[in-house]
Amino acid sequence: MSPRKRISDRKGNIVRRYQDQRAHQIRIMSDPKKLICLISNGCHDRTQSSNQEKALSWFASRKVPHTVVDGMDGEQRDRRNKLFDISGIRGNYPQFFFEYEDGTINFFGSFDKIDQLNETSSLPADVLAQHPEVETWDKSFSSCVESFS
Repeated sequence: MSPRKRISDRKGNIVRRYQDQRAHQIRIMSDPKKLICLISNGCHDRTQSSNQEKALSWFASRKVPHTVVDGMDGEQRDRRNKLFDISGIRGNYPQFFFEYEDGTINFFGSFDKIDQLNETSSLPADVLAQHPEVETWDKSFSSCVESFS
């Protein structure tokens, strides 16, 4: 096999992997899902506390259905620990997760990701049309449901 053919094959594999990954991301974002917000009502860090309030306010104002898990609530300790294991981040609030109908839970991001989505929602429609790779509030949360029924 010639060196050019090998390089061409590698490029093709990389492109196919990227396309498959992107198609998977798009499919996941359109599947019905529940939004889980991991917060701590006993958080003494002012920045984290403020970020929790902002995020929950944004979800409420945009009518995004979500479930709150309070990391300080002893009755929710097991759920909190499971979410910490999924994200790999302990003691940093807020954190956001998507739960799918099959019970799979994926870490979506921390406050910085939500803040970034809030910023992109103010971009003009023509800019978003030119850059479909940009994540937006609507792309991320339009398929959120309160329950799977």
